[in-house]
Amino acid sequence: MEQLLSAIVLVFIVLAALWELASGRNKDGKKTKQDWYMAFLTTAMMLLVQRPLLVIAISLIMITLFPASAGSLAWLQQDYFWWALIGFFCIEEFLHGSAHLFAHARRPKLKALQWIQAFYKMNHRPHHLSGGTDNKGQVSVTQTFINGWAWWFILPNYWFQLITLYFGLTEVFLVATVFKGLWSAHTHVNWNYDLYFLNHHNKWVRRIMWGLCHVITFPTQHHQHHSRSKNSAKNVTATLAIYDWLIFKTLAIETSKPKIYGWRQSEEEANSVLKRYFNINIKKYMPDR
Repeated sequence: MEQLLSAIVLVFIVLAALWELASGRNKDGKKTKQDWYMAFLTTAMMLLVQRPLLVIAISLIMITLFPASAGSLAWLQQDYFWWALIGFFCIEEFLHGSAHLFAHARRPKLKALQWIQAFYKMNHRPHHLSGGTDNKGQVSVTQTFINGWAWWFILPNYWFQLITLYFGLTEVFLVATVFKGLWSAHTHVNWNYDLYFLNHHNKWVRRIMWGLCHVITFPTQHHQHHSRSKNSAKNVTATLAIYDWLIFKTLAIETSKPKIYGWRQSEEEANSVLKRYFNINIKKYMPDR
């Protein structure tokens, strides 16, 4: 199951990466050797370390706490597959968006939450580092899985996915996570097809696309999230922009690409994937004392 899910998403990422190369979308500093190294390192760590450890940890916890509940909800997907799928997807995306927003939000007043948020920020920072220090870097499909070493262990939606898998929602898990993985990967590809419709000469095409952007997250919306601008804390959902619009109040719809992608990075971060990935300086993300 896990291998099939990973294979489907990785095939898309490989094909999209080849397209980016063939079309010249990675030239002129838009992507550096360090970006490629980071993509290989994080993908390998995700497949060989993070996901297996998370599966083992959740399995042990669930077997200990609910030993007789394995597969107990299989009837739900058998009798009400589409409702179960919609419910799973909406809950999973809300958990993801909430945690992602927390990583970008203003610092909380409570000291304990400040430490937790600092840990989130430290592990999410690599996802927003692209290119070198010349500000030419842009988003690439290989950025999809790039985060710090602990990201997979601290995102609640990953725990939710595997817990529902333990309860027997196998088909729901597979369909929902494959779709989300593919959609998330496609919003990181270096293309902006949605701008064609947002800037279309026909006003009804523009209005329909504007409306769709309130419900679904399209590439340019996520590119704005990767920009160095006020929008870098906007559009925190991976697929359902309706949460950005109605719940998180973080929706940002633009009719052009970002001028500058990626956060400011030090020379050390720009030149060392190990410094990017294995960052443990959590105090750097705490307020000055």
